Amino acid sequence: MSRDYYFHREYAGCSVTVGVYLGTARAVELLVDGHEVGREQVAGHHEQVSVLHTTLPTDPPQPVSVEAALPAAMRGDPECTLVAAGERLPMPQRPMPHRARPTEESWYH
Repeated sequence: MSRDYYFHREYAGCSVTVGVYLGTARAVELLVDGHEVGREQVAGHHEQVSVLHTTLPTDPPQPVSVEAALPAAMRGDPECTLVAAGERLPMPQRPMPHRARPTEESWYH
């Protein structure tokens, strides 16, 4: 069974989002302003930290990192931290609605 988590923080005028996908295949995805700028497949199902780096499109460009602390298999929820300019900022978990499948009734509207 797959579990998906999303974390988000506004920083320096940019939208930074992290998707953490825990299941048979584990992955961490980094998006800035809605565009994927980094992705890592994570090997194993033990507790570990995945770090992704990028540069924000600010003036001047600003390097940032995101640390995703992944739990061991079925041992809790992940946590994400944005690291920028010497600061460690927690990224709150953000609920993402699941897309509902279209119903027959919606075909006629």
